[in-house]
Amino acid sequence: MRIRAAQQAVPRVTGADESYLMAEELLGMSAPIQYLWVFDDDPGPEAVDGLRHALATGSLHRAVRRTRIPVARHRWVASTETPERTSAETIEDADIGTWADRCLRAADLRPVDGRGWQVDSAITDTGSRVVSLLVSHMITDGQGLYRALAEAHSGRSRPLPAAETARGGRARMADLVDAARQLAAAARSIRILAGTAIRNRGGAQGSAMRPPTPTTSPNDDVGSDTTLAIVDIDRQVWHDRAREHQGTANGLFTALLGGIVQRSGFPVGEELRVCIAVDNRADELDDRANASGGVWIRVSEPIEPGMALDGIRAMSKQAFVAYAESGSDQAADNLQPVVRLLPRRVVARMMQTIPGPDTTVSNLGVAPPEVLELGGVTASRFGIRAIMQGVSAQQRRRQGPAIAAWAVEYGDRITLTFFGVDPDHFGDTELLRKMVGNELSAWRLEHRFW
Repeated sequence: MRIRAAQQAVPRVTGADESYLMAEELLGMSAPIQYLWVFDDDPGPEAVDGLRHALATGSLHRAVRRTRIPVARHRWVASTETPERTSAETIEDADIGTWADRCLRAADLRPVDGRGWQVDSAITDTGSRVVSLLVSHMITDGQGLYRALAEAHSGRSRPLPAAETARGGRARMADLVDAARQLAAAARSIRILAGTAIRNRGGAQGSAMRPPTPTTSPNDDVGSDTTLAIVDIDRQVWHDRAREHQGTANGLFTALLGGIVQRSGFPVGEELRVCIAVDNRADELDDRANASGGVWIRVSEPIEPGMALDGIRAMSKQAFVAYAESGSDQAADNLQPVVRLLPRRVVARMMQTIPGPDTTVSNLGVAPPEVLELGGVTASRFGIRAIMQGVSAQQRRRQGPAIAAWAVEYGDRITLTFFGVDPDHFGDTELLRKMVGNELSAWRLEHRFW
């Protein structure tokens, strides 16, 4: 209990937060998340301003305060920045998706300095209001953002400690204690990593590595050839289709992405590697900025529309169980304490050589009702997605994933969002939409693109 209280009193930049911080500082990479709402009945500009004000009093409104104690983790403190207010644009109803894409691509968030989120809105020619919330992945994950929005809706936002708490003798002592704990964690991690290396020696890990791919392309600029798509599907039909094929909604989602990758011509090697997002929050008191992880499954057989999904379901279940049982023994979860001891240039090189999966799937589940409301009006459409900024086409080609997707359920629909990453196979927006549409149709899933 004392440890838990200390974590709440001194929130640290750790786990995925620290990974995003290092990626931004060492490689110039960032990952903005976008939450999108479409309200057929306009809740009004006052409601948008109310959301902006509520978020500015809660856990999203944070900044980094660096410690001078080596090895100690930096602190999260309440931001002193004033959220930027923007005027609502007027757009055509048919351009909602285009406007949302433009907001996401133009994201210029500075979470270290306390500008980690932004709210924009637009009015359509039919009187609907579209709202975009951009949030740096450094300061939260999907489930954390759900909670922040729920707290803003209820008026019970929880601000972080003031910046002044990171100064003075008491703060330095706390940083010294944290440094000692991180050194102990590093020693423990080295033992776990060494044991993992011994167990895996001579194993088949190499089969998961991607075959060589071309090193040159006409699309070698940073970010401009990534692609985006948003599509709505009837929620009941989605679940019915999953049950018809002995699977779950998550399994159908995984099969859909796996099929898209396999039919794109992307070189997957002997096995298709799929990373499935996992929520690691212990309970409602878990106040970490990021608490998400991922499990990998490897599919060696072709994924065909209409196939039985029980195989993917079994592999996913086994991966979830193994992840839960291994806990702190996960090799990937033990890298960070060791990485803090390494020179920055070594860390940067490591981050650029770690292979990614062929595709990632993130199912955010059923959106809480309060997250869908603004000014007493419930959204008719809602979507969640993220992109990577600052990553060259060559790096995306080498490291992966080729494509990422998110799913969220609400009302009578499920909304899927896609982010095409690999420039050679997912670098054309119309082709991405065609591949997604063809795969959905092959699964007998009627759909509508934004």
